[in-house]
Amino acid sequence: MDVVNKNPLDEEKILSKLSNHLSRKVSLEIFDTISSTNDYLLKGETKKDKKIKICIAEEQTKGRGRRGKSWISPKFKNIYFSLSLFLKKEDLSGLSIATALSVSEVLTEFNVEALIKWPNDLLVRNKKICGILIESAKEAESTKVVIGIGLNVNMEYSELIDQKWTSIKLERKQSIDRNLIIVEMINKLSSTLIKFEREEFGYFHEKFTSLDLLKNKKFTLKESPNVTYTGKGIDSKGLLIAQNLKDQNIVKFSSGEVSLKLKK
Repeated sequence: MDVVNKNPLDEEKILSKLSNHLSRKVSLEIFDTISSTNDYLLKGETKKDKKIKICIAEEQTKGRGRRGKSWISPKFKNIYFSLSLFLKKEDLSGLSIATALSVSEVLTEFNVEALIKWPNDLLVRNKKICGILIESAKEAESTKVVIGIGLNVNMEYSELIDQKWTSIKLERKQSIDRNLIIVEMINKLSSTLIKFEREEFGYFHEKFTSLDLLKNKKFTLKESPNVTYTGKGIDSKGLLIAQNLKDQNIVKFSSGEVSLKLKK
């Protein structure tokens, strides 16, 4: 039996609610089904375009998370969103944190308070509500950046997800119009990306501190599960600072290197 879509993604509704200034800068495509919104934008044109390109889908058949993990993407339930633009910046350190901060601000507007599990997962009561995947390609003087965001909105159950998760509907006890969330995501991300390109990461560093899920928490790495670390915040580049509890040494990790698991 086909599921009825009671809250379709609506291009006109989204664009009409953006400011005139922003709606002129955005090129928006909405798909019923797509393999991956990130893949679609990565394969898009390589010549520099001043527009912010956004791809959203009702369903992904090959959604991806970090480190090649699949992202479960049931139809009509959640937001599968990718944004592409060119930045005059090679060093993207901390961009995932800046993006996670933007999403946390959007969630706050919808009365959901999330913490950030470095580098880019958002959790509510230790349950994952959002994941972020950032990919890039060097293009002459600029860097083409694709930001993928998977946000659980109206999903109430899934037997396919292998970790604790939640959704806005489960937290709020009511369905939410996904179009309104997408409008806020575009607004927040657009201003975040301007700041990220123009300023140093320090602007985001301070904001992250109060939302840092790993601060003073014990965790292990998937790669070395027998070693326990304690989170000690992040540095000025967004690298994770941690203390090895065995030898007390302070170490730093970049987001591409590791997969973390909180200790109970």
